Amino acid sequence: MAEKPAAKKKPAAKKQPAAKKKAPAKKKPAAKKPAAKKAAPAEPPKPKLPKLKDVGHWVGLRVDGVGSRTLGRVAGLHVDVTDGEPRWTVLRLGPIAGSTAIPFEHVAEGAGRLWAAYERDWVREAPRFRPSEALSADDELELCAHWGIREKQGRSGEIAGRDGDEITSIPADS
Repeated sequence: MAEKPAAKKKPAAKKQPAAKKKAPAKKKPAAKKPAAKKAAPAEPPKPKLPKLKDVGHWVGLRVDGVGSRTLGRVAGLHVDVTDGEPRWTVLRLGPIAGSTAIPFEHVAEGAGRLWAAYERDWVREAPRFRPSEALSADDELELCAHWGIREKQGRSGEIAGRDGDEITSIPADS
């Protein structure tokens, strides 16, 4: 039998070191700056209210409430005895009903009238006093309680700690 020629051996391929794949460069996360914590204000900032000289023309204007019902007419303004800024808008409710006061900052001017977001019946249930009468701390705290001004907030906070008989607001024309 004839011999088969020997199979030629293929030369072994030289193993070359595998090319290293470059891994994508890892980005170091940027150092985060700690967020500065803002301290919450102890009391919300007060809105800028008109000055007394800017609201003198209010006297005699009609004040409308919820449902455009007339609450009364401005009989005057009461100011703080220490800084002279308005604190109360005094309303004349009628010839028999007398006068009361609503917080100055709760009154807004527009369309030749003044507006306050109160029901007429609620205004008529408020404590009464004469427009020419000075108010003591106790008088003002009674008004604050009626209008829902919490203890130690707003006007209630301004007069907290004062003697109950101490005069804290006076008519603006005094």
